[in-house]
Amino acid sequence: MARRSRDWEEGLSQDLQNNDETRKQFFLALIEEGYDWREALLKIIKLMGVNEYSALTDGMKASNLLNQLKPNANITLSTLQKITAPLGIEMTFKEKIKSKLDQAS
Repeated sequence: MARRSRDWEEGLSQDLQNNDETRKQFFLALIEEGYDWREALLKIIKLMGVNEYSALTDGMKASNLLNQLKPNANITLSTLQKITAPLGIEMTFKEKIKSKLDQAS
């Protein structure tokens, strides 16, 4: 059996592997909880298993997947689309809401 992360839970792992909607809702819930997109995606990947998640991408190797999710990785838009495709989400842009710090300057 493959070595699994501490976050790995068999039931949740199976749900995430087998259900697109579960992956999407879990990702969005993590974002709502305050995770940034890389943290949320890494949590899902660790819960599912790196090889299992990479199999759902468009031919991306597990090692490349993890390298692209490092905090300082300079990820391209096409790579980001490949990585997020298994989540059933798309990227959009919206106007930035100015914080009080932005308004003070």
